[in-house]
Amino acid sequence: MLKSSTQQQKNILNTVIGALPDNRPITSLQLVEEYEKCPKNFQSINKTYDQDQDADLWREKMLIGKRTTRYLCQSKSEGLPGYIVETLKVINEKEITPEGFSQLMRTADTEQKAWRKKQLVYRLAKKGSTKQAVTDIILCSRLRQAPEGFTLAGDINGILVCFKSSPVPHRPSPSVPSRQSITDLEKTIENLKIQSNVSKEATAQPQEHEYVELLSSYQLSPKRAAPKPPTYSTGTLNIHTDVEGVPFLLNPALKQYAIDVPAVYALTGTQLEYDFHLERQVLCTTKSQNAQLTNPFFQ
Repeated sequence: MLKSSTQQQKNILNTVIGALPDNRPITSLQLVEEYEKCPKNFQSINKTYDQDQDADLWREKMLIGKRTTRYLCQSKSEGLPGYIVETLKVINEKEITPEGFSQLMRTADTEQKAWRKKQLVYRLAKKGSTKQAVTDIILCSRLRQAPEGFTLAGDINGILVCFKSSPVPHRPSPSVPSRQSITDLEKTIENLKIQSNVSKEATAQPQEHEYVELLSSYQLSPKRAAPKPPTYSTGTLNIHTDVEGVPFLLNPALKQYAIDVPAVYALTGTQLEYDFHLERQVLCTTKSQNAQLTNPFFQ
């Protein structure tokens, strides 16, 4: 079950990758007699672009015997390191190869003669020396001109060879560091190594007085008890507040300022006298004899 799931994931990934456009430049070309024997890391072009028919470039009719075939293969990773295919061209079999072009003389799988009547040649260029490179090759069996976006290289036995050119992305070459910068870098690396070793030694050996070990006999509680807060009685409850025992005095620093604080409300002796007339009247109207006996106002 696990193998089948893994295989399905690989198939999906390959399908997605195959659907994405590959604009990498072609780096090498080969010719084979049987497209199933295409070299490693090469892709054979065994179907035509316009009619999806056999893309054999030999095109020789045979009534008896084995049919001879030639299939073009392309690669975007193999070939001469640092070189890419810049352009293609179709020439006659006996024509002299143009200057700077390369030709395929033998099939890669059977070492047989590569071409009949016409042949395909290509020119390699260094990656940093060219602005355009061949990124795709198609073969057409019915079209008489290259499709849009492609360039016609020529006709090989009734098959049109077309290619697409794309700009080559150039990356600026890294600057060569001077001897002084290399020396400074070596010193920095050496200092980092030394600091790393010192930190490792410091971690391995515990420092003295890093912590204080408390003995089991050590008492954390104070020697004398804390003073009890003052209390005052309100019936049956003993309640104390945080401000009890704090003297209500003016800050000495404020004594230098002569400020007269006016009395907010002053009570005279007459105002402090109260005759309890209302309370007496309420108690006198009580109908309970027990209340009259215990009522102090009736005595």
